[in-house]
Amino acid sequence: MMSTRSGRVRPSMVDSSPPRGRKGVSPPRSPARGRKSSPPARSPSRKSPARKSPSRKPAPKFPARKSPSRSTKEATETAPKSPVKRPTISDVEIKLHDVSATKEIYRSVRTRRSEYSIKDYTPAFTVDLTLNGLESELSKDVYGLRNRKLVEEVAPRRSTRLRESSINGADIRRSLSKSASKSLSKSVSQSIDTFSEGENSDEDYKREKSKSVSRRLATPLRDSVSRLVQGSKWEFGGRIGSAILILLLPLTVFSILVSCTKVCTIQPLKNWPALKNLSLWFSLKSALVYLDQVVLQALLALLPILGPKADRMDDSNSTYCFNAFFSSIFTIITLFTFDFFQIINSNTILKDYLKLAVIAYIFAVILSVALFLKSRKSANLNPYGNTGYVLYDFWMGREIHPFIKKMDVKIWVSRISNISALILSVLIFKQGFHLQTKENEELILTPQNYNEIWTKLQLQPTIILYSMMQINYLLNFIMREYRITTTFFWHSEGLGYYQIVSSALYPFYFTTISKFVADANITLSNSILIVAAVIYITGFLLMMISNNIKYEFRKNPLQPSMTHLDSMPTFHGKKLLISSTWGVLRHPNYLGDILIHIALAIPGIVSQHYVAAAPALLTILMLLHRAWRDHSRCQRRYGTAWQRYCNKVPSAILPKIL
Repeated sequence: MMSTRSGRVRPSMVDSSPPRGRKGVSPPRSPARGRKSSPPARSPSRKSPARKSPSRKPAPKFPARKSPSRSTKEATETAPKSPVKRPTISDVEIKLHDVSATKEIYRSVRTRRSEYSIKDYTPAFTVDLTLNGLESELSKDVYGLRNRKLVEEVAPRRSTRLRESSINGADIRRSLSKSASKSLSKSVSQSIDTFSEGENSDEDYKREKSKSVSRRLATPLRDSVSRLVQGSKWEFGGRIGSAILILLLPLTVFSILVSCTKVCTIQPLKNWPALKNLSLWFSLKSALVYLDQVVLQALLALLPILGPKADRMDDSNSTYCFNAFFSSIFTIITLFTFDFFQIINSNTILKDYLKLAVIAYIFAVILSVALFLKSRKSANLNPYGNTGYVLYDFWMGREIHPFIKKMDVKIWVSRISNISALILSVLIFKQGFHLQTKENEELILTPQNYNEIWTKLQLQPTIILYSMMQINYLLNFIMREYRITTTFFWHSEGLGYYQIVSSALYPFYFTTISKFVADANITLSNSILIVAAVIYITGFLLMMISNNIKYEFRKNPLQPSMTHLDSMPTFHGKKLLISSTWGVLRHPNYLGDILIHIALAIPGIVSQHYVAAAPALLTILMLLHRAWRDHSRCQRRYGTAWQRYCNKVPSAILPKIL
């Protein structure tokens, strides 16, 4: 029954239709109801297909006695808008293929990234859809990218492709939702997201849970890059330059060592008869001393204890015990113990300076040839040292991380170099303390004669300062040996003739500066010593802070201490720092190292013995050349991402200058 505005009851308006609360059944519509009970002025929005939508709220069984206009208005306010009409889909069939047979393929997704571009991705699974009798196979990549191609066939890419791929993935999901039902597209997108987020099995995830974030973000350098290197640009002057440097490198170092035998002048180089004497270059005792050092460091390098264990940050996904500090302390204690029992005279080590350098060079050449021959059986080669030209590959090194059994040869060579240089610096530092005594006079330190010995002790500030500079510089690399894993030497340098010979001759080449100060008894004024100390401390702090930031960021860029640093993503998954010292210069650690060597070159420049300053000046040139090599390699590897980074951080070494 229904009442009109006048209050009369019309029996013809009795609603005999079933209640509207039943799902899936549309009540029959009375002709009279649409004509008489509807309000005279009805808005167009009221003519909505929501009347037939099953999602409409059911009407109450006994509605209140209200006017039609009021009830319609309230229904309009309470009833939600129905979804847009869609054509019904019939004959929908989903076929999910069993992917257990290809489980091993999905587990090796990370290993195949080293051979293919990150642009291409293995299809997650295959879904067959039958829409209106037409079958279509959904076998494309979840992000809509093209099939895998080798890096040579792919055009230069921009680092914004990751963002574009995510947009394309969203477009694919929207198009799928338009062609199929909403529930079907939702289930497919959930399946796709599930596979993309967990591309490895649970066992792989547990096994790789301990890996650092930086290694999972980074994509290793592909093997196919070696072909690009051959056609792009040679380093060190190519084949001709490498052949010349093989001879020029040892000649330069030995010329400096011969010149600085007593006082750094070029006069000893003109004395040809003396240079032809074999006793000047070689002695069996010096060979035994150096070989003992080599064997001792090899044994200590194999110890998995007495040092911090850190991630190697390479393709091996393993940790290593970096016990260089313990090795250095043990070696120095052993040396002075043998000196105390007169087994070895530590003072003769400085006298046999040139002979030890010759033995080190011979050992380095033999090791370089052995590693070059061993690399022919290795599959993991250095892309910049695998060109097919023997001399160039021999110079660059065919392997980046060669192993002898379980010993990393790169760490072994670096440790021999640093600890040998530390021993020489300590022996030179000892010469800074001179005790004045009479002939055949022996002094024994006792509490009674302590003041007497102190008055007879003479200090030489210049020798002490410069030997302490070199000791501090070497201890920074020895005590924090694990931070070598983020350096250009660790990741990019092949272990060939260049690196092995340079490391073998470095202890004698580097300590020539303080040895010259001690042998020539150089005495600098206090003002010059203060200036040198300020330059050295500034460079050392800059180098140490920059290396600390780089190591922590490479180790885990998501740790709380690194969240305040800004970075720029690259297409390879790595991030480039654009804040702190790395936001001002692309190589702030190289600038700090250059300042250190400027301070070390001051005695030779002030005393006008420029040969004594040559080791520091040549090291500065080497650092500038390494910065240029690093820039060229990053430009070839990162492409436009590196160009944007250079626009953001335009200075490499000196702000607004270089």
